[in-house]
Amino acid sequence: MSEQLRSENVYFLEYAIKRVWMAAGASELHADYVADAITFAHIQGKLNQGLGVYEAIHIALEMGLLDILATPEVISEGPTWATVDGNRSSGYWTLNMMADLAIEKARSQGIAIVFGGNHNDAGSFARYVYKAFEQDMMAFSSNNTVPLAAPFGGLHNKLSCPPFDAISPAGSKNPIWTSVALAEFYDADISEAAIHEKRLKGKWLIDPVTGALSDDVRPYAQPIEGMGRVWDCSAAGQIETPRTYALNMWNEAMTAIINPIGIPSIGLPTIEEIVSGGNDVPSPSVGGSYYLCINPAVFGSIDNVKAKSDDYVAAIENCQPRPGHSVRVPGAQGYQFINSDAHMVDVFTHHWDPFFVNIAGQYGLSEQQLREDFSHQ
Repeated sequence: MSEQLRSENVYFLEYAIKRVWMAAGASELHADYVADAITFAHIQGKLNQGLGVYEAIHIALEMGLLDILATPEVISEGPTWATVDGNRSSGYWTLNMMADLAIEKARSQGIAIVFGGNHNDAGSFARYVYKAFEQDMMAFSSNNTVPLAAPFGGLHNKLSCPPFDAISPAGSKNPIWTSVALAEFYDADISEAAIHEKRLKGKWLIDPVTGALSDDVRPYAQPIEGMGRVWDCSAAGQIETPRTYALNMWNEAMTAIINPIGIPSIGLPTIEEIVSGGNDVPSPSVGGSYYLCINPAVFGSIDNVKAKSDDYVAAIENCQPRPGHSVRVPGAQGYQFINSDAHMVDVFTHHWDPFFVNIAGQYGLSEQQLREDFSHQ
């Protein structure tokens, strides 16, 4: 695995991402949001939500789906809710606005939900729910995606492969933190398997003609010129269990169906249509999103909440493991990374060149120049 990784200063990475997005035309605030979320993923150890995920907004910008000059705006709100129109901006800006709104409303009201729509990719949702955690609040959030999974028993992609992040307050122990995708794989898994000649972890590929299942991406993986993470796939995605299928559809209801400006996944363009269609594609790459925040301090003692969380997590961690196994708490390793204050992070090598050569180079920037500029700050 080591030959696939390089170790980099996270502050340089943040600086470079910010400079490149500003060179593309973004405001400094917009660039701050993008760079912050991407580097947060690296610190957490979620490398496929790191530098390579920048490609998603780069492609959306090139194809005319993303308006880099637009500003998301609140179009309606009440004491415990709001709706934010991304105005075709990035999800990074839109989700930060949604998170801040929900946190402030929950501060006095106890609970608040903010819907979003008409925006593009937002990267790792861990960053947005963590903002609530920093305020001793609970949050869960998601958006839907372009069609990346077939209905259970189906042949063609109709469903999202949505991110889902949720976190609750904690004391001195690791928080209860869920960070999952509600389907078996997404585009980064295809590129990882193809580049490194690996198979998927399950037979999740559905042949578009025969319906046969496979874990071999080679007949189906479709690279996008100049990109290292975002690839297309001619096979549909298999959802392995009815539980995941049900959660996927529940999340679609949250992100797009009850969302007043949401567009369900069946109305979103495919990766192929985005890459080839450009300005003819009718919507951004995301149909809708939500951010729900709960402030437990409104309902009772926050110290009691933290104590119960710590007691619960300690009991889970101390559970006797089965022979040959260990007991882990979801999100614990990433939380420890975040609190380690480490300055060096891992980056996939095949995400590095597409960013610094293919993308930064479009704006007359190079890794060497960015390093020199960073050193003179």
